[in-house]
Amino acid sequence: MKHTKDMKHSMIANCGIRWTIGIAILVAMLHACSEEEKLPVNTAPIPRIIELQPTNAAAGDRLSIIGINFSENANENEVKFNQQVVDVVAVSDTLIQVIVPELPGNVVGVSVRSHGKISNKRNLSLVRVKTFTDEFDRTDVPPVGSETTPNPIGNNWQIVNGTFELKGGALFSQAGGAESYMLYRDPDLVMNVGDGNYFKLSATMKSSPESFGGIIFNAQSDNKRFYLLRTTNNMLQLLKTGNNGLGHWVNIMINETFDGFAANTNYQAEVTSSQPGRITVKVSDAATGGILVERTVEDPEPYLGGSPGFYYFGLANPVDISFDNLSVEVL
Repeated sequence: MKHTKDMKHSMIANCGIRWTIGIAILVAMLHACSEEEKLPVNTAPIPRIIELQPTNAAAGDRLSIIGINFSENANENEVKFNQQVVDVVAVSDTLIQVIVPELPGNVVGVSVRSHGKISNKRNLSLVRVKTFTDEFDRTDVPPVGSETTPNPIGNNWQIVNGTFELKGGALFSQAGGAESYMLYRDPDLVMNVGDGNYFKLSATMKSSPESFGGIIFNAQSDNKRFYLLRTTNNMLQLLKTGNNGLGHWVNIMINETFDGFAANTNYQAEVTSSQPGRITVKVSDAATGGILVERTVEDPEPYLGGSPGFYYFGLANPVDISFDNLSVEVL
């Protein structure tokens, strides 16, 4: 009988313990719910992307994300290209600017997290800059003209007038008394501008005293109409040819002497354009990097597309005009 009573007491004790534990758990749950109710509620409005400018961009371009409900605190905005987070370079409540990173594929989704809330996604079309180069680092070639086929200077080169040669990893001409030029013809190289297109052309060039050396750009299919940036002694010229080619100057945009220019000096010439008829030229001393001229000019009736090339006019005999390090970027 005593054993039975002990068992009853034990069962009652266990029930009491379980009841106590249950009450404790219930109280803890109610306390947790109470604590959750006390957590702050994020009442910030949801950010929204209205548009991207530009809608087509390349790596390195600055992209403007236009929208509403962004944070004016840059640290409270997280911009993602697909799943890659990018740094914010400028911000307001309606505008975020970032630099487009290198990404695979042709389309990327852009989203913004502001105040802890995620925006809609907008697609950005990625464009690829095409680069064309020729450093002439190949076997020497004696002087050749347009009659030599295939052209031993290079498959993409078309000699229009005169002769050229390769020597010591550079392009040369030593013919005097001749106005000549050659063009770089590649089906994928088209110097378009506007509507998101641009080009940047650069090359090293040197001319003898009383002789012209220069670079050609936007050469049209007739091989006569193009722009020509050339130097002689301390003079720089930017010229535009007409339907009759060389000598038919329909626009003289630069024709001046400049301090620091001299014959037998290697110049680094750069021509850029992103808008039809708006051309920026920069000429530097190739040895020091010092900028000698930087100027933007406009042509009301511009040549578009076309190809780059090299030009020389040897006014004495012999002359020593050289070109090197051709680089063309097109977008």
